[in-house]
Amino acid sequence: MATELIIRGVDRIAGAVLPVLDGEAPHGPSDKVEAAPVTGNPVVLVGGLATTARVLTPMTQWLTGLGYDATPMAIGAGLDCAQRSVDVLTDRIRDCAEQAGRPVRLLGHSRGGQFARAAGAQSPDHVAGLVTLGSPFDLFSLALPTLAVAATVTVAGTVGLPHMARMSCLFGGCCRRFRELLRAPWPDGTPFTSIYSRSDRVVPVRASIDGSAHNVEVTGSHLELLTGRSARHAIADALARCDGDTNPAAA
Repeated sequence: MATELIIRGVDRIAGAVLPVLDGEAPHGPSDKVEAAPVTGNPVVLVGGLATTARVLTPMTQWLTGLGYDATPMAIGAGLDCAQRSVDVLTDRIRDCAEQAGRPVRLLGHSRGGQFARAAGAQSPDHVAGLVTLGSPFDLFSLALPTLAVAATVTVAGTVGLPHMARMSCLFGGCCRRFRELLRAPWPDGTPFTSIYSRSDRVVPVRASIDGSAHNVEVTGSHLELLTGRSARHAIADALARCDGDTNPAAA
């Protein structure tokens, strides 16, 4: 019950904030963020910490406007055990790939990018590419306020709040595989783009830089990596690279 109340509260805040932020963002090809025809290529969109389905709705609609078959996933609002979340995501990736008859593109925001990187490494044959938005790959380079939030969640889970990460997720055996995958080299030949912003006060630049990725800087806050014009131009370009194309808007 307590976890559900937290998620409902986050969802209400998102309902108030997102219309303002999304009003400044492009919504599809008519706003000069254009991509080569994608004919329904599948994209699995993964939300991060304290992300509900409502938070992912503007990005899902924008991806659909570009021609992608977008599947949003707010796995436990990004609050649950990392490995458990990765396993759920891996199953969905395989299902989407089998239904589409082709590999999927993974697009993850914040902690969702962590899940997407680990799940993609677990199921590389089902993944055409990975794009992350303000995702922390170095867990110990996070800003202090972000670490405090993460600590609060793990303490709550450790004392028994259901569907929350626990201290064992950070240091114990339950998420050892997740931590290994998060630092492992990304599969050769599969595009990986990490998009970050120096204005992001949640995840510092140093935490988002990945040695296996094409690292791209944009402007905007942490949430604006989902809604901002600069980020969406970079996302369109990165997804086009997953399809072996070049986004005309970035040319």
